[in-house]
Amino acid sequence: MLVEALLFGALIFLLWQSLRKPPGLPPGRWGLPLVGYIPLTRKSLEDQLQDLWKQHGDIFLWRMGTQPMVFLNDYKLVKEAFSRPDFTDRPDWETVKVFEDPVGGVASSSGLLWHNNRRFSLRQLRDLGMGKSKLVEAIQHHALQFRKSIAKQAGKVAPIPYDLRVAVINVIWQMVASKQFDVEDLKGKTFVKLMDDFFIESSRLAFKDFFPWLEYVMPTFLFRILIKHADMMVIKETFFTYFYEEIEHHRATLDPDNPRDLIDGYLLEMEERKDDPETTCSDGDLAFVLFDLFLAGSDTTIHTFTWISGYLASYPNVQRKLHAEIDAVLPKGVLATLADKPKMPYLEAVVNEVMRMISLVKFGVQHAANRNTELGGYTIPKGTILNTSVFIIHSDSRYWDQPEKFMPERWLDEAGKFVSKKEGFLPFGVGKHSCIGENLSRVELFIFLTIIYQSFSVAPPPGKTIDLTPDNSSFLFHLPKFHDLVFTARQ
Repeated sequence: MLVEALLFGALIFLLWQSLRKPPGLPPGRWGLPLVGYIPLTRKSLEDQLQDLWKQHGDIFLWRMGTQPMVFLNDYKLVKEAFSRPDFTDRPDWETVKVFEDPVGGVASSSGLLWHNNRRFSLRQLRDLGMGKSKLVEAIQHHALQFRKSIAKQAGKVAPIPYDLRVAVINVIWQMVASKQFDVEDLKGKTFVKLMDDFFIESSRLAFKDFFPWLEYVMPTFLFRILIKHADMMVIKETFFTYFYEEIEHHRATLDPDNPRDLIDGYLLEMEERKDDPETTCSDGDLAFVLFDLFLAGSDTTIHTFTWISGYLASYPNVQRKLHAEIDAVLPKGVLATLADKPKMPYLEAVVNEVMRMISLVKFGVQHAANRNTELGGYTIPKGTILNTSVFIIHSDSRYWDQPEKFMPERWLDEAGKFVSKKEGFLPFGVGKHSCIGENLSRVELFIFLTIIYQSFSVAPPPGKTIDLTPDNSSFLFHLPKFHDLVFTARQ
């Protein structure tokens, strides 16, 4: 009888230990072993995080599946965390590795590989002319092609043309491989579809990241169906076939004295560092660098342009001020260059204010603690994932006066000059792992917006208003709910 009592007591103790949140962790939701905290509510994830912020403050925990997730809800705390080497790693997730180990590229890698690739990519983006004439001319060309697509549907109720996707992707192709696809090119359309498919299908890999034990309790074939393993492998291999073909073509035609693009630059770097014991260069890594640039550098620019158009349609006074500024700086038919950018503070203010309002990448890009450490007075165990509650920070009254209002003027000083740096603003992240493509994205938006709104105005469909609340169906992005707009040629 005593033995049974002891065993029962031990069972209760183990059960209590498994349910109990370890001491020292931030406050928040812990839940059950294996499944974490599963909320029984119809509230959106954002609404629940808002509630937790009001309850627990600027740092809290939510164990999702087996993965402890810490949410940072204050700009200064985020800035502190992501400037520390303890939090420079990316999560060891299949969602970012896509069956590569170790993962290459810039956005998803960690350690020496990330350091080398970030240094190389920043140097290449600068040397290739981030803002220089060659890149600007390429962006102008594709923006003009896109303008033709807008002209074809002028006066009609229609979504922003698909050709915007082709135009933005062609800018990246020009930069990395000195090539571009025609709008009707089947290979180009296939490439765009691959990117769309990747964003849709890769979400299923979260089962492996948050519920890794499923792989051990389910038959292998069923688990692979669950995470769409076969589909993801086809998408990945098709992507990499594109890239390896370009790498081999560049290797065969490389002129070391006249590098054409990023691929040439990487091949030269690979040759120069072939005897360096700390080199991480390889064809596979280069393919992943290209993969990162396309995935990170296309959808964000496309969605931001779409959102800006929706806001301009909804706020005609803002649109009139933008038109007046463009007209004052650019004579009819003259294309903007980067020399014109400082002369258009209102356009820059509109871009930043829309970025603040939409918080496009709503949780930023996840970081992982690479050792047991401390943050905000709490213990952060190794492997814990840190998320930035961008949508909370962008509406935080500690940093923004009347944050719910769309006010581009908040980005202008008393002299009417654009104020680019503000605490509480982090659409591209902060710290050492911030987005390397920020400058490219801003250059693209500046040239596309000036070319399109020099020639067109935009309005809601007749008799309708535009819903500017985001579609929360995507875990990563705040996507626009609206689709149809009416572009009209300006007289």
